[in-house]
Amino acid sequence: MSKEYLPQFYVMLEQQVGIALDDTKQYLLESRLMPVATRNGYSDVYALIKALTQSPVGPLHWQAFEVLTTNETSFFRDKHIFEALRNSILPELIENRKKDKTLRIWSSACSAGQEAYSLAMMLREDFSQLNDWTIYIQATDISEFILEKAKSGVYSSMEAHRGLEPHYLHKYFERMEKGAYQVKPAIRQMVNFSHHNLVGDWPFYPKFDLIMLRNVLIYFRQDVKDKVLSKMQRQLNGNDSVLILGAAESIYLNDLYRLLALDKISYYKLNTLVKV
Repeated sequence: MSKEYLPQFYVMLEQQVGIALDDTKQYLLESRLMPVATRNGYSDVYALIKALTQSPVGPLHWQAFEVLTTNETSFFRDKHIFEALRNSILPELIENRKKDKTLRIWSSACSAGQEAYSLAMMLREDFSQLNDWTIYIQATDISEFILEKAKSGVYSSMEAHRGLEPHYLHKYFERMEKGAYQVKPAIRQMVNFSHHNLVGDWPFYPKFDLIMLRNVLIYFRQDVKDKVLSKMQRQLNGNDSVLILGAAESIYLNDLYRLLALDKISYYKLNTLVKV
């Protein structure tokens, strides 16, 4: 079981998806990659890593990258953020967009879709004045596999009950066989899921009024963070648009953004000197 190819793999991983791993994360590496190794006929994780470092990036590489970038999440994760959205951030955005009656939101690392569907349910539940608006929720992730799950809107009983109040579960989900739940079509149709690599080339997107970029930057080195944040500022629809990071994330020494605070959360808007 030779680990000599690990440094090369770390470099490859960071170049392709931005994630910076080192030897302190070997347990994570081994536990996530072992199913990929077994499924593809390799004796252990390090035989797989050797093969990956000695061949051009292809489907096998992306199997490995995807399992290393998939993170646990839940509906309405970090309640304080959704309370701030409901009580302050969204009402302000809605007031500022009432002339165009269009609201665009991007869940930029959507994982299995819980964040995007939480936003859709909240808009439907708490903002009836948007019934005649155009609501566009774009949800993207690097993992094709997890996106298929997100598009289906199907969650196990445990997943469905994590973060969801009974009212939401009964109103916006349908019960399926074996205890699973599926998001109702009216909510699924509010969200457009697509593949996107934050550190790769970006396709054309419209400008967004709200961007959720949560629990992603913590895996990137500072130079990669700066590049992503620079691209993000070009996607914000004006100086009043909002960027929300994860609870443990922040932007330091960046002239593009200004920090704002509500009761228990921080969020960002473009610096007023930034042209949009």
